[in-house]
Amino acid sequence: MKTSYVNIVINPTAGNGKAKRIAQSLLQKIKSSCDFEININFTKEKNDATFITRKAILEGASMIIAVGGDGTINEVVNGFFLEGKSLNPLCELGVINCGTGGGYARTLNKPHSTGQQIEQLFQPGSIALDLGHITCQDYSGTTVNRLFVNECQIGIGSEVASFVGKKSKFFGGAIAFGFAATVLAMIMKPLPLTIGFDNESFQKFRLIGLVVGNGTECAGGMKLTPDAKLNDGLFDVLSINDMKTGQRILNLSKVYSGKHILSPHCSIKRCKKLKIRSDIEISLESDGEILGKSPFDIEILPSAIRVKADNINI
Repeated sequence: MKTSYVNIVINPTAGNGKAKRIAQSLLQKIKSSCDFEININFTKEKNDATFITRKAILEGASMIIAVGGDGTINEVVNGFFLEGKSLNPLCELGVINCGTGGGYARTLNKPHSTGQQIEQLFQPGSIALDLGHITCQDYSGTTVNRLFVNECQIGIGSEVASFVGKKSKFFGGAIAFGFAATVLAMIMKPLPLTIGFDNESFQKFRLIGLVVGNGTECAGGMKLTPDAKLNDGLFDVLSINDMKTGQRILNLSKVYSGKHILSPHCSIKRCKKLKIRSDIEISLESDGEILGKSPFDIEILPSAIRVKADNINI
């Protein structure tokens, strides 16, 4: 068994192949930045990053570096846990952003330069940050338990993630997500949702979108929950009520500044857990990937993972 080594998990398709293109230079820069033994692994299919991470931690890895976007980070983080328990609370998560949306990296205030991101990873110390936990069903009806790092969404956010996932992201995250959101904002129908926040009674809503934010940014720079904090033990939950088409477009233009939350059609509620039910089948995206269908039980896991980061607004 190895002890105190760094394991790098690379999604070669992240960022339209950027992760694969920079892999060799990335490895050389990391080797020159630390004295640890380094293992490098490329993912080949869905959930590979989870299994690679879990194996590495059980073998004694002290840090797992996720190279990719929010989906890759999500899979890696799920590998830190087995049956709901942390495999090693001292093992640290490192992030090198190569994704299209880059929401979690933006929330962590990661520098744009890959070299600066690597330098940050090998500075002393790390920060204990919150995670979200979702229980839902996959499309075969099997119960799914999944962690998320940044956000999960129902309604327009879920539809945007599905739309962008099927299209090329050649022109980058901001354009891909912005175009999809604009198109869907004009045609999205409100969804009937019944939601229970914390220990409150269930309430009925008709929403075009619901965002459960652990972090501040997603989808190429949209600040959907601009005041969320990664270590406060709370979600910021954004409810987007139905509105006329012109109002939808106007508020969509404000999501990059976070000023949409001032609209009377939007509201923010902070909570530790929520239950979401609906009479119709509704899908949910988690860190940019479609996860499953209702019903949904979502809860915060305070200080659940140690992350190599600084300059976070906490």
